[in-house]
Amino acid sequence: MRIGRFTSLAACCCMLTAMAGCGDKLQVAEVTGVVTLNGEPLEFVHVEFWPEVGPRSFGKTDASGKFTLQTDDRTQPGAVPGSHKVSLKDTWHTREDYISDGGDWVDMSAGKKSRISTKYYDAVKSPLSVSVKSGEANNFDFAVDPLGK
Repeated sequence: MRIGRFTSLAACCCMLTAMAGCGDKLQVAEVTGVVTLNGEPLEFVHVEFWPEVGPRSFGKTDASGKFTLQTDDRTQPGAVPGSHKVSLKDTWHTREDYISDGGDWVDMSAGKKSRISTKYYDAVKSPLSVSVKSGEANNFDFAVDPLGK
């Protein structure tokens, strides 16, 4: 009988502990920046920050090349603090982002060429990395190479 009560009490404590953490918001820091090519701002560039730990964040450049990141679930502006690999995808030819249900970027270019080097497309292989700092306004400017470089 004592083992049964102890097991029930332990299960109840575990459940209460798990529920207490449910309302916690993800800690993020504001992240903005500008993407340029040959000194000119680039509109329609999809920007992704992939952290070592935590969810990805993304944004899209406007006519002035500026982007502002938001978390992958679109609930918070910014990115988690820490080291991030950065991927950039040129979407000028579609004017839209196409993300599959699995979260992967889908190429809808219909054979049109990117303005920027494809070396930025894959976060694992991208030469770009940054460190997002907690409690700070993080601004990252990326001067990118053209296609073929």
